[in-house]
Amino acid sequence: MSGHLPIIYVRGYAGSEGAVEATVNMPYYGFNLGSTQVRTGPEGEPDFFIFESPLVRLMKDHGYADIFARVDDDGAVRLLNREEERYGEQGFPLRSLWIYRYYDRSSERVGDGDRDNLEILGHNLGLLLEFVLRETGAQQVHLVAHSMGGLVCRSLIQRILQERAAERVARLFTYATPHRGIHFRRGLGFLTSVRDLLGLNDSDTFGPVRMRQYLGFPEDWDERRLHEIGDHFPVDRVFSLIGTNHTDYNLARLAVGPGSDGLVQIDNAYVHGSSRAFVYRSHSGPLGIVNSEEGYQNLQRFLFGDTSVKIELEGLRLQDHLRSNEDLRFILVETTVLIRGEEVVMTDQREEHGSALTVGARALEEGHETLFRTYLARSGRPSNRERYSHFQIRLRLLPHYVSERRVLRDRHYFGEHLFQETLTIGIRDTDGGEGRLVRARWTAMDTDLPDAGTRHPRSDDIRFELKSRHLTAGALVLRVRDESSPGH
Repeated sequence: MSGHLPIIYVRGYAGSEGAVEATVNMPYYGFNLGSTQVRTGPEGEPDFFIFESPLVRLMKDHGYADIFARVDDDGAVRLLNREEERYGEQGFPLRSLWIYRYYDRSSERVGDGDRDNLEILGHNLGLLLEFVLRETGAQQVHLVAHSMGGLVCRSLIQRILQERAAERVARLFTYATPHRGIHFRRGLGFLTSVRDLLGLNDSDTFGPVRMRQYLGFPEDWDERRLHEIGDHFPVDRVFSLIGTNHTDYNLARLAVGPGSDGLVQIDNAYVHGSSRAFVYRSHSGPLGIVNSEEGYQNLQRFLFGDTSVKIELEGLRLQDHLRSNEDLRFILVETTVLIRGEEVVMTDQREEHGSALTVGARALEEGHETLFRTYLARSGRPSNRERYSHFQIRLRLLPHYVSERRVLRDRHYFGEHLFQETLTIGIRDTDGGEGRLVRARWTAMDTDLPDAGTRHPRSDDIRFELKSRHLTAGALVLRVRDESSPGH
């Protein structure tokens, strides 16, 4: 597994001075916020679902200790809650959660009232990182960031650490980070230009000119490629969590519109090539992406999981009468992944949320597309005696008829599908045999799974053929690997 290394949490952007002061007033910079929802219980009665917060869960589930830190003007790291007295000569714990309180310096109450630009934030994060490594004795740290915090982490990785990044950072997890900037909906593009021209409260941080600067790209770098992390850091060590609820955020949602989390567009919210998950959450607020069970489950499994499973769709070929229909230009791929024993989905891509994957109708005949990479953890199983980790993939393929760049709505029926099935899978721990035992079936109930698993050689992909009257070929392919060492 990647390991219980120190975690540095980097929060997002505070726009106004009032937002800065409110941030400074929160000890954990918002990482402590939880949520309470009312759901329908099994008998139809109201059922309270309480999520304490990712911070509390890391403490309760994984034994992490909290440490508050900021970096002063002279580059010295200052601890803010008598941590030296608390740990004394025993040293700082490896399982420590460090809150990078960078807005303290911008506060008129506890700082000088001046904002640090993102280059300085990235530089100071590097100083804190080196301090954490030295004081804990760890070889690497995990970086966990919300919104703009992910850009601060990328500035550190891409512009400052560069070739040293892979040695010092084990994994990077970002919630709702605008990796390709923040843009307003069609017809309101002038607002983006005004924002970047005026740069009020460093709001131009989310425009292409400033992004090229603090991410270390050349001035002529294509802004469509701003979400690339470069060659210095393995992209499989990055996880991008993407929100798809554009209705539950502040007035910014009106300027950004559907296909977003209310602030960041879905297409801009991930590092190119990274693992990613889609959850029906907004950018922030009471039902926001950070204070969600979905976010936490993806976070803990990515950081501490024992096994990763990459889920790919390949070799998809339509029946000849559909292939010859020139108006059937695209296929929408809806994917939902659930872990047994959890009450939430790990990822949920749907047409109605604007997050379904769009692929060319014939693009996958010879190629493949990664749908999701899930991370499995032995500690998350309902029973420690069970050596299989179980999960489900709910897959639906929808036709998308387009002519002259317009959707042909007279050809489209809601719920019409080319394929719709649920694959239930159990993947067993490695046991020294020649390959891994897997039991699986296209079924909605895991009680219908075979009692014994089929052994798949390590060199083989685990394939599950798609059978539908609309398809002549196609397969879900699982690529399983152990996550057995830090920074794997």
